[in-house]
Amino acid sequence: MRRILPFIFALLIVAAAVPRAQADNDRVAIFHSISVAEGEQVQNAVCIFCSIRIEGAVHENAVAIFGTIRSNGPIEQNAVSILGGISLGQEAHVGQNCVAVLGSVRPYSSGQVGQNVVEIPFGIVFIPIFLFVGIIYLIRTLVWRARAPYPMPPPPPRS
Repeated sequence: MRRILPFIFALLIVAAAVPRAQADNDRVAIFHSISVAEGEQVQNAVCIFCSIRIEGAVHENAVAIFGTIRSNGPIEQNAVSILGGISLGQEAHVGQNCVAVLGSVRPYSSGQVGQNVVEIPFGIVFIPIFLFVGIIYLIRTLVWRARAPYPMPPPPPRS
């Protein structure tokens, strides 16, 4: 029972936060994609394990974790995608920054992003892993090189 209590507590916190976010004209979804229709306006759109499709307007931020953002409408502040991509259509505009962590940003044309476009590629995750494996291999090679090989065992005794 004690092992399940933290999970239940976290679930209650998330469940309490979602209705409040809806009341502020925010869209928050987990495992369910968000769609902002043309002519519709929202403050923030936050999606975990799903995607965000924007045809209307987002007045603040659009954030997708383990999902993609496809926009054909304005995002007035930031667009952030973690482990997913950001695709901007012809009518899309991001007011400030467009960030894709372990994903890509695909704008329709230049000038659609107000300040910075930041892409952290997937390959950058492997650099520390390769360094760690290389150091371990180097240590192993130097340690095993110093040891002499075992001599050949003596022949069995004759009877």
